[in-house]
Amino acid sequence: MTIDYQLRYHDGLYQRLADAGWQVHLVSGKGPIGTRLGQHPGITVHELVMARNPSPLTDLRSLFQWVGVLRRIRPSALVVGTPKAGLLGSVAARLVRVQTRVYELHGLRLESAIGPLRRVLRSMERIACGASTDVIAVSPSLRERAIAEGIVPTRKIRVLGAGSPNGVDVARFAAARQDLEARAATRASLEISNDAAVVTFVGRLTADKGLEALTKAMMALDNINPAAHLLVVGAADDDTGAVSLDNLRATLRGVTFTGEVDDVAPYLGISDVFCLPSRREGLPTVILEAFAAGVPVVASSATGIVDLVKDGETGFLVPIDDGRALGHALARALTDEKATQAIVRRASDEVETHYAAATVQRRWQREFEAAVLS
Repeated sequence: MTIDYQLRYHDGLYQRLADAGWQVHLVSGKGPIGTRLGQHPGITVHELVMARNPSPLTDLRSLFQWVGVLRRIRPSALVVGTPKAGLLGSVAARLVRVQTRVYELHGLRLESAIGPLRRVLRSMERIACGASTDVIAVSPSLRERAIAEGIVPTRKIRVLGAGSPNGVDVARFAAARQDLEARAATRASLEISNDAAVVTFVGRLTADKGLEALTKAMMALDNINPAAHLLVVGAADDDTGAVSLDNLRATLRGVTFTGEVDDVAPYLGISDVFCLPSRREGLPTVILEAFAAGVPVVASSATGIVDLVKDGETGFLVPIDDGRALGHALARALTDEKATQAIVRRASDEVETHYAAATVQRRWQREFEAAVLS
């Protein structure tokens, strides 16, 4: 992965493979997640700096470092994710002649990019896919979007099961919703009154997450339900996120910011509705976590989201960047108790059937075993 934070995508799978006898090597930027994972027997962490945005000189240095790491490890199989790690890792693996080279497609940054940056990102994705032996998309709609963009041929890209890189610990998130004492303590710590209806957003704070639409939606909701309170869980990821953060502070009366947190379960536990108005996704784990916690979901009809949220069935779906529609959907989720309860039940069944962590991790383990034994 490009940065340490992204190692969470397969947290649990690494340990599962190591416990099964694999020698697991993780390559990413330096950070606390890699440090923790490196303490598990059978897991070795290699720190390698990669610039997230296009940077020719830095990228060239990183490519040479990738080649050096792979020559030392001589892996049976390589799995790379994120655009930059996908590009550098897959090219280096091809140069070193790693037999199995899997590019795990988590999303397409180019979906929301314009101009020269969009062309650069498309070229990066094409190179990464071309240098890989297999491409695995984390959702069906992401697979279809990659094919439509001309990034990868149909025969080369697939989805494991229903998708998802890692699934979700269903029992843990369900317990967070059921622990009334912990919920009361969390509300008190955030100074959110017990009678407030909590609308929760979880994610990186950046324009791609639809924060402008979220601001407009909460303004519209305030006219319908003045007791609604917005809880924002996450930190600013770039300048657009910082601007959105300032706009939310200046515009809304009832809003609380937690910053980056290690565990989102307590915050979903106190939520009355979860909102994700993204412009693009791969397959958002946080929606699966909301499903598991029994929290109704209101989201945009973006790539990745549409695989999980079926309007009126497993959640409420609105057009991308439509703040007015988003506000009305939030109001319905908070007031139409009969419809919301039915939606929560169907969403809970969906996550338990297709996206439990053990189920998803077994799919990936079987994939690796088949690749090495073939």
